[in-house]
Amino acid sequence: MKCLQASGSDDNYPKFQAENTEVLGIASSTRFAQQAFAEFAKIRYPLLNGGTDVTAVHKVMRAYGVFDEARLVAKRSYVIVYKAGIIRYYDVRPTNTEKDLLTTEQLLNAVKKINQGT
Repeated sequence: MKCLQASGSDDNYPKFQAENTEVLGIASSTRFAQQAFAEFAKIRYPLLNGGTDVTAVHKVMRAYGVFDEARLVAKRSYVIVYKAGIIRYYDVRPTNTEKDLLTTEQLLNAVKKINQGT
C-alpha cells in the first residue's frame, strides 16, 4: 500500500513501514531542489519529481486533484492508494496551516482500517 501525501514529516516513517505502507512526498519543484530539501530535512521517504520538468509533477497532481493552479503547488493532501492502484483514502485539506493537518494517529488509523479490509 502507498500513502501519498503532498507534504509531511519523516519522524513517523517507521510507523507507516510497520503497517506495510510506503510514504511518498510530492512537490512542485525540480529534482535538485527536492534533493536539497530532503537532505536538509533528513527525509528518508521517496519524493516524487519530474527531474527538471516540473510540469510532469503538475500532471500527477492534477490527476489526483491536488494541484493548486493559481499557486503552482500541491494542496495539502493525503491519499492512500491500495494494491492495484485503488484509492482507498482521499483527503484534501482546506488550508496548509497547522490546524488543518492530519495527525500521524489519524493517518495510521486510516491505514489500519484499510489493511483490515474495513
